[in-house]
Amino acid sequence: MAALLAAASLSGATAETPPAAELDRDLAALHATSHVPGFCVIVFDANRTLYEKGFGYADVATHTPYTPQTVQPIGSITKTLIGAMLVKGVDRGWFTLDEDIATFLPFPVRNPGFSDRPITLRQLATHSAGIVDRETVYSAGYRRGTANDLDIAPFLRSYFTPGGATWDRRNFARTAPGAAYAYSNIGATLAAYAVEVKARHSYAEVTREEILAPLGMAQSGWTDATSGPQRAVLYDEKLKPLPAYTITTYPDGGLRTSCRDLSKFVGAVLKGRAGEPGLFSKAEVAMMLKPQFVDPIPGLPAKEPNAGLFWQYRRDGSVGHYGGDPGVTTFMAIDPRTNIGRIMLSNLGGDKALAKYGNEFAAIWGRIVSQEFASAPPKS
Repeated sequence: MAALLAAASLSGATAETPPAAELDRDLAALHATSHVPGFCVIVFDANRTLYEKGFGYADVATHTPYTPQTVQPIGSITKTLIGAMLVKGVDRGWFTLDEDIATFLPFPVRNPGFSDRPITLRQLATHSAGIVDRETVYSAGYRRGTANDLDIAPFLRSYFTPGGATWDRRNFARTAPGAAYAYSNIGATLAAYAVEVKARHSYAEVTREEILAPLGMAQSGWTDATSGPQRAVLYDEKLKPLPAYTITTYPDGGLRTSCRDLSKFVGAVLKGRAGEPGLFSKAEVAMMLKPQFVDPIPGLPAKEPNAGLFWQYRRDGSVGHYGGDPGVTTFMAIDPRTNIGRIMLSNLGGDKALAKYGNEFAAIWGRIVSQEFASAPPKS
């Protein structure tokens, strides 16, 4: 993962070559020497798209081009929507970030080794709640096909309720809640469930009502049936097409979207950060992106030295998220200096693909983040 985030520039913009043309040239060259079937890139500020382009194929067999409107799952970038819904929930008085989630969930959630220590939304949102993704249980949530009932409650109840079919002491860390960092997809899904409980709608419904529809993200959804038709075929490390699959814990990585649609969500965050009217207020964005760790805690990755609410800070000062799943490798970052966002989505991924082609992804993403663009001044 460290190699993926080690951005290395091939060349800088020159006075003679417009930034977009130079980036076109360099990314095309990188794609031509890579194994990545296809990818899209979009660079934007709060009010306009500065660059967008697709490279390669969404479907190699049919030579269907990968474009900025190609739809695919985005992996863990999906978690940033949970952060957005948490701040909305705080503003509406649904909960606070530091109250015991057991006070409003319909089943108890307690680390059996620290039964007197509450688990909070802030801990879940910073991966410090001590929730462990027990691999045999979590991986079973990946299922072939396109059908997903989008019902996360049964999985979570079974995992967290003593006596549940998948409950085990190993579902929890040996450290107290809040004492150490340990990345958890199931913990993220539990935070999304808190939103679901308070909104009295499924997480899929509430995010469509509160984020996707208001932002005009018409090509985005939680299933193939509710997202755009221009879908990418996903490929494994052997460059073979993967069968369609869904994720039981869909809030942690199951959003299907495109570069263009996802930029609307991140652009709304940029707009709020700049104090411009929009979906998110400046105070909401500040809460979402505020670094949560005053001092590093055990387990916190050196390459990601701090965290917002499901937003990761990187050593270069950018804030965003990385996504990885079978057939999926994705990047999203905001540059706080310029208030410019960058996204790359690709249809190749998985642990083995990352091991084989990680340097190729790093080179492509590195070239994207190295390109300077001038952002527009905030609208009055």
